[in-house]
Amino acid sequence: MHIGVLEDDPDQQAFLEICLDDAGHRMTGFSRASEFRRGLTQHQFDLIILDWYLPDASGMDVLSHLRTHDGWKGPILFITASQEEESVVQALELGADDFLGKPLRPRELVARVNALARRTGHRQEPVQQQLGDYELDTTRRQVSLAGTPVELTEREYRLVSLFFAHTGELLSRAHLLEVVWGHKGDLSTRTVDTHVSRLRRKLELDGRRGIRLQSIYQHGYRLDVQAQAS
Repeated sequence: MHIGVLEDDPDQQAFLEICLDDAGHRMTGFSRASEFRRGLTQHQFDLIILDWYLPDASGMDVLSHLRTHDGWKGPILFITASQEEESVVQALELGADDFLGKPLRPRELVARVNALARRTGHRQEPVQQQLGDYELDTTRRQVSLAGTPVELTEREYRLVSLFFAHTGELLSRAHLLEVVWGHKGDLSTRTVDTHVSRLRRKLELDGRRGIRLQSIYQHGYRLDVQAQAS
């Protein structure tokens, strides 16, 4: 599905993108309601995810406008840091199809999105990504090396899919904690280092296959494609 997301926090946008991309969906993100309004005229979305608190509008106002003025009939998932009953009721009464409170949990988010997709009759197509000897199957959430599946934990899979989606980009430990673990600084960065080390060993990301997962001192990690993998 092509999913439009209105969320002003860049870390939350990145978190949503990796979750949705892993599940085989395509996301277009907006940080302001005005940008989102323009985006509606340029894109055809299958589902919309709205945040409550925005710099130039209320998510409730955007939701109401979508339903009453735009006549948008597609599914809408509403997200907010407030989990009070009144907030849930208000969002649903204004036309939201489902509601999620922050902090978002990756598997629950994807399950809710897929459930909304099934309700609207949307069929999810398998998505595979290739990088040298590596193949990511986002439907099965599986990584193969030279045709052989490699056993990974859920966190390891999400880490490698994030690195592969951002080859050549420096990803800080804080960013990895936010996107993969859903935490802002309340876990030790040593947690990230341990998972990355295990991932590098399991997938042979040491350069022997033309791809190296580099540690950048005091900053984070970067996946470099050094040569054409055979």
